[in-house]
Amino acid sequence: MSSSRQVPPTKRKTTATCLKRRKINEESLKSSGTAFIGQVIKFWKSPLWVGVDRIEDYVEKLLHSIFFLGHIHEDRLLPNAFFESQAVKDELQTKFKMAFHNYMSPPCQTPFSILLTLAVRICGHEDEDKIQENLLSFLEALQLPPKIKGESNYTNYYTLEATVIALCYNETPGALRPVKYYGASLSCRGERAKKIMINQSCLNVWHDYVSYAVLSFRHDDQGNGISFPGTVKCRAFYRNHQTNCYEDRRPCKNCGDLFSLPNPETDKNDFPYGNCAETECLSNLIFKDEDVQSKMIERIDYIGENLKGLREKAKKALEQSMATVPES
Repeated sequence: MSSSRQVPPTKRKTTATCLKRRKINEESLKSSGTAFIGQVIKFWKSPLWVGVDRIEDYVEKLLHSIFFLGHIHEDRLLPNAFFESQAVKDELQTKFKMAFHNYMSPPCQTPFSILLTLAVRICGHEDEDKIQENLLSFLEALQLPPKIKGESNYTNYYTLEATVIALCYNETPGALRPVKYYGASLSCRGERAKKIMINQSCLNVWHDYVSYAVLSFRHDDQGNGISFPGTVKCRAFYRNHQTNCYEDRRPCKNCGDLFSLPNPETDKNDFPYGNCAETECLSNLIFKDEDVQSKMIERIDYIGENLKGLREKAKKALEQSMATVPES
């Protein structure tokens, strides 16, 4: 009886381009986080944010969120890594002690989601164009490095920017100006970061109905989505980096599965369930709109014990993901 030894495949040599991209990605969260914090501080001290109620709370949440993403990043960035000036770091640490103290605990939002929430507070929920202008102005001010030639996006650069933003509202009869609710896709990179933020959101942030839909597709063999009343409208936008403007975007296949949104894309995408901006804005809508709540109670009678079991799975998954983060 003869045997044959399997010849191991020849290891491909890493190209100079790949090495360059890897180096860029290693430094990208540090430089993006530093720029993001610097711009937040400039805005915080400018007339633009004067008069915004409890503005310091938003700044503290932003710092906490960026520090946490640094903590779980493969290169392990401590809060100190995001400051070019010791004086600025000392000032912020004195003012926002909790952000520096709790940075190893998962935040409730990613940095861009907090920025969007703040933009809505500044501009008002009705003026979506002004909100978009506010976000674009902030992103332009970050002065990120040029995109890699041939790429339409910052595919290999950790920018902390949400790929998509979305809004939704309940178009009830007689309501001239329905309240618009906003959301952003996860502005974090890597499988571990996305798992942590999605499970954290399902456990502690999103409405039970939205959490149920997301968790059922993540932790059950057969996902079970939810549907909204016909009066609920939802729109999404992605930023075109070449024109620096937001353009309409169809719901992805995941959003079609989760929320029965009309005319979704049919191609499977690489993003996990819960990553999309629609998830956040629809959750905000259910929390705030009693009409939508009451109509959805009539539609949804199968959550109950099912959600309890799914939350246990999410809690275990979150603990497992956090256990893979090296201790400081």
